[in-house]
Amino acid sequence: MNPKLRSFLEANGLKRDASEAEAWALYHQLRADGVDFPGIDPGVEPGQRSAGSGGSGPAAGAGTAGDGAGAAAGAGAGDGAGTGGQRQTAAPPAPGLTAEQVAEAARAAVIADRKRCSEIEDRLRAVGLYDDERGAFRRQLLDDPACSVERAASLILGRLQQRNPAIGAGAYGSMSVGVEAPEKFRAAALDGLCLRSGIRIEKPADGAREFRGRSLIDICRESLELAGIATRSMGRLQLVGRALAAGSTADFPQLMSALVGKHLLKAYIEWPSTFRPFVAVTDAVDFKELHAIKLSGSPDLLALNENGEYQHATFTDAKESYRVVTKGRIVALTRQMIINDDLRAFTRIPQLFGTAAKRMEGDAVYSLITGNPLMSDGVAVFDAGHYNLAGTGAALSSATLSEGRAAMRAQVGLNGEAIDVQPAFLITPVAMETEAEVLLRSAALPTADYSAGVHNPWAGKLTPIADPRLDAADPKAWYLAAHPNQVALIEVAYLEGEEQPYIEEEIDFDSDALKIKVRHDFGAGLVDHVAGWKNGGPAGQ
Repeated sequence: MNPKLRSFLEANGLKRDASEAEAWALYHQLRADGVDFPGIDPGVEPGQRSAGSGGSGPAAGAGTAGDGAGAAAGAGAGDGAGTGGQRQTAAPPAPGLTAEQVAEAARAAVIADRKRCSEIEDRLRAVGLYDDERGAFRRQLLDDPACSVERAASLILGRLQQRNPAIGAGAYGSMSVGVEAPEKFRAAALDGLCLRSGIRIEKPADGAREFRGRSLIDICRESLELAGIATRSMGRLQLVGRALAAGSTADFPQLMSALVGKHLLKAYIEWPSTFRPFVAVTDAVDFKELHAIKLSGSPDLLALNENGEYQHATFTDAKESYRVVTKGRIVALTRQMIINDDLRAFTRIPQLFGTAAKRMEGDAVYSLITGNPLMSDGVAVFDAGHYNLAGTGAALSSATLSEGRAAMRAQVGLNGEAIDVQPAFLITPVAMETEAEVLLRSAALPTADYSAGVHNPWAGKLTPIADPRLDAADPKAWYLAAHPNQVALIEVAYLEGEEQPYIEEEIDFDSDALKIKVRHDFGAGLVDHVAGWKNGGPAGQ
């Protein structure tokens, strides 16, 4: 038997240790069931005579008395010696195989070949080669029964490498068909667009520098081709519309969403956040009220009682409430922007959203300081009743700082115990920023009536913080705040710990636009008035 035929039969249900007779029996059964063997010469079956050796005796291919092989093509229906030209008949089952087993093997072979063809077609569709060369490449793979799925995958990979040269150094050298190619494309395209729009990347993906010079139209085309969508006959409008179409398998919308997200996050991180040093940060699991608990100081340690037992301690607490809120906006990035290759629309807009999210946080925190809201005890944050408001406003100086520090260190806990709150931050309007830095960072006290050799007791003691929101509220007022690790004046919360804005994209069918939604979940609330002190500044200025 031709080794190629034997290999085909084994691939379609024949056991590797099957006898030659069993192989020929399966071959004849498949022929009888209509299975074609194009391009495969079966070879000479044992017991056959050459077709030209005469007409007497068994016909060419007829089974001999002892070999058990099936009757040859051309044998008579019942006599085993019929003349040539008669129709072929299926051979009887070989020794060891029943007729039912041969039929089952034949059916399994047909099912296996159908499965092979189906898997090959699926792979061709996944990479856009189903109709390559008007289907000639597909027929080449399907019509060869010896072409396994693994062999077809190798041939498909070779065809892809011919049509799509590698992006970067060996970008597609080790890809798996339909799996790694899209991932490599997304990584290279995203990094290339980031480089083009000014984001510095330490180690760009392979091929990123090639994408840096490609237009958005080019990237639309490549994303569609990679999704198996032929684009040869598409115009620019159709290309963009198909790449943005709802339900499209192309990666273009997700790619642009990722680009928007990178620019938004970069702007969010880089925008100044002056409040972070003096606030406590926590997580929220939902949008229910959060309770910022302020505890009394730890009770004094007591001597053991007469039985040698330790005495139990009790704490007094109070709580302030706030909640996380969601804020956001939607912007539509149109196909006109893509056709015009307006990359700034996909970068500048998210930058503005990123700064808006950080501004939202700052507004929430500083409004608790400048707005001086009531706390749970019915008294404003900074109030004479809380012993954290200067009786007479005065300009920033060593003397007024001393007054504020003394007031904070004299604060007591809920049980009247000394808690010695230490100021750590000096918070001022921007108009007083330079004055504050000179006072806090000079080696000698910057006072006119002191000599240059007088030590500055404030050097390195407080961290200056300035924010323009204080200028808008009252350019004369300034504040002291404790470190949140000791006692927090304000607490902020992010939903489930996500400290950056969240991006979602959606295709708008009505306007052919990519809609980008930005939302930010954030909350801020007061904790304890003893952590802050306010001086309203000099009157009449």
